[in-house]
Amino acid sequence: MLNPELAGEARVLDYLEEEQERGITMKSTNISLYYEDSIKDHEPFLVNLVDTPGHLDFSGKVTRALRLVDGVIVVVDAVEEIISQSETVIKQAIEEGVKPVLYINKVDRLVRELRLSEEQIRKKYSRIINNFNKLIERYAESPFNKRWQVSPAEGNVAFGSALHKWGFTLKQLKESGLKFKDISLKYDKETYSKDTYADLAVYLPIDKAILEMVINHLPNPIEAQKYRINKIWKGDIDSEIGKAMYNCDVNGPLVIYVSKVQAKKHGIIVTGRIFSGRCTLKKDVFLVKENNQQTIKRVAIFMGQRSEQVDEIPIGNIVALEGIKNIKSGETLVESKYIDNMIPFGSVKYITTPVVTVSVEPEYLRDLEEMKKIIEDVLIEDPNLKFEIHEENGEFLLSGVGPLHLEVTSHEIEKRGVKIEISEPRAVFKESCQYESSMIKNTSQDNKNYVVLKVERLDEESITYFQSVDVSLLNPTDQLKETLKENTNLSELEIKHFWKCDDDQNVLIYKAKKQLTELQKSIIIEIIDKIHLNGPLCGEKLTEIKLTIDEINIDNIDEENHYTELSMLFYNAIKKGLNEAELVLLEPIYHTFIQLPPKYIKNALSILSKCSGKIKEMNQENEFQATIEILLPVRNSMIFAEDLRSITSGRAFWQNEFYAFMNVPQHKANKIISDLRFKKGLSW
Repeated sequence: MLNPELAGEARVLDYLEEEQERGITMKSTNISLYYEDSIKDHEPFLVNLVDTPGHLDFSGKVTRALRLVDGVIVVVDAVEEIISQSETVIKQAIEEGVKPVLYINKVDRLVRELRLSEEQIRKKYSRIINNFNKLIERYAESPFNKRWQVSPAEGNVAFGSALHKWGFTLKQLKESGLKFKDISLKYDKETYSKDTYADLAVYLPIDKAILEMVINHLPNPIEAQKYRINKIWKGDIDSEIGKAMYNCDVNGPLVIYVSKVQAKKHGIIVTGRIFSGRCTLKKDVFLVKENNQQTIKRVAIFMGQRSEQVDEIPIGNIVALEGIKNIKSGETLVESKYIDNMIPFGSVKYITTPVVTVSVEPEYLRDLEEMKKIIEDVLIEDPNLKFEIHEENGEFLLSGVGPLHLEVTSHEIEKRGVKIEISEPRAVFKESCQYESSMIKNTSQDNKNYVVLKVERLDEESITYFQSVDVSLLNPTDQLKETLKENTNLSELEIKHFWKCDDDQNVLIYKAKKQLTELQKSIIIEIIDKIHLNGPLCGEKLTEIKLTIDEINIDNIDEENHYTELSMLFYNAIKKGLNEAELVLLEPIYHTFIQLPPKYIKNALSILSKCSGKIKEMNQENEFQATIEILLPVRNSMIFAEDLRSITSGRAFWQNEFYAFMNVPQHKANKIISDLRFKKGLSW
């Protein structure tokens, strides 16, 4: 497939121009590779490979890709060791029931840059492997917390230099007749050149090391689905569909989980994993979440940026589908005649949320509608983006995981044909309340209609649960009640009258005795959804609020004025309740991991107070590198990055991971609220 001379340089899976310019992966890319006789004494096999990004701004793409696979190779830099992203990937993989193995990369740097002795290198390896195993012990359930531990002696740890095209497991090193000292000599400072290490790729080819580790230590679909299905699907495992997925039955009903959706000029391309049956051309499938039936018009396998059409793909493989419309990432496809027995796969658990936003507008007003269309397509492809139009001032807001995420997205919009102008990125703020209000009664102007409700802050345990699950997918009602009882602090009465939880963890409970019509209920939910988008403080979204409707009388509202009168009733009542429960402004906080040479620790700490950062943890495990963990407001992260880069002469490496939304300190909140109100043109 590829000339050996181009290996490591062709960047077949990093085919986007921006990826090649930046030298980083920014999207997940699939390729299916068939091996006839690559490994001695092995039958032919097919490897479905997904190359995923490393930067935390694109971690959502990693999360979605993990649903497709059964095993992962975690690449760890030998110099930097286990970093925040390493831990994130291991945690994400284990939550999806995906087995990890370890590849320690850039081993050449230990010799040619750090000039470490063999004993020092051995200690470094031990530290990396021990820390890797501690993370597996921490995040995996029994028996996998022991079974998935890695060890060089077992062959599930490989070492090497991907750039220089060599790598080995201990078994392969022994078979080659080489010792690590022989490798070290190739990088001797006095004689080091490309020619001195070129033969390592011949004696210890990296592809052989990785391939043997994958084949010998990562599970095939038949093995993996027996423990993965219970983790990612909450249906009846004893049903026909449940048994087919559990047993990896190629003759079972077709079931596909959709991980990725791309909007192309000729239509939508869907990427999915087949968990049961076989996928064929012109197959009728039912979209469980969208609740409609469609027909597959093209079936293909991915080969990097292109796809090869095939007639049929069996269970356990990654498939490319065309001809399906109005579909989103996270959808479940099932063979049409089995729709009555199918519930959708569980939602993937993202480790982050959109916390940075920019104002976006086309360079030319005539391109406004085209820009909106392009952004709609981009949103289909990337669920970690949010786009909204602010009602007060007509501002178009695009929100993402971080500045790089938004920068790459803006370039993508321009590549699709519309030049745009974007503002400087700013943090996404939210509004909530501190305490609990009394029962608030609001009466209509004619005193004929009224609502009585209470507003309070949702408890932490319930917030954590609602952040991790899509409650709308829990069906039937008995299942919803049971899971709320097990995972939240809602009372039995609140669970009985639970109506809804939105994307911002606002819970709506209806305790009133009056029986509402479905139309009245839908109107009330729509009104409260709209109210939550514009908080009273500064027009930011409301979050983490529990709203309980205790009494209601709307018998005397004309059908024509239903929406208007109900809006006034609820808006005034909720606003009064929020004020009584004491409104607060929340801001997103990053958990920032900084790695730097020890001599720069004092410099780095000196800029923390300026950026309102707080030290969470600090350690120096070795003489070459120190680690500082801080909590940093997103609003100060851009200034912090510039100052840190300057004060450490570019020697610091850091990554930001979303931590939580927390109260803005009062002495800062007033100015931020004032600035936001002015920017949005809100009335005083």
